[in-house]
Amino acid sequence: MKLLFLDIDGVMTSNSLIKEEGTAGKLYPFSKNSVIALNNILESNNVKIILTSSWRTVFSVEKQCQIFEENGVSQMPRGATIDLGFENRSMEIQEYLERREVKGFVILDDMAIEGFDDHFLRINPESGLTLDHVPTINSILEMALF
Repeated sequence: MKLLFLDIDGVMTSNSLIKEEGTAGKLYPFSKNSVIALNNILESNNVKIILTSSWRTVFSVEKQCQIFEENGVSQMPRGATIDLGFENRSMEIQEYLERREVKGFVILDDMAIEGFDDHFLRINPESGLTLDHVPTINSILEMALF
């Protein structure tokens, strides 16, 4: 199984989102460009979305799925890491990985995640996830785990 550990704020939402049109009326708007990039990753890889975002503790699973669906994401989240507090995200991811057989993974976040250098891509919160990130993410997901 391959996993995509996904943060939301700064990755799926961005400072440029404010300039976009068509976000009104959504429960939690994602950047259109970020959705396009994420859907491209999901279509190119057999990967499951695992939420690491702190809002996984705010929204119910049903609301999370509603947010993903109304923003046009082609896959709903398949799980979430445990909550050990904002500053312990790397420990949350490590705990998740230890309990599963994983063939590959990538972590997308706008804050530093330590201990996963080869599997982590820091996203600029000004632009969020973009198509420019897709080749790097695809390469990370192709790396074999030992």
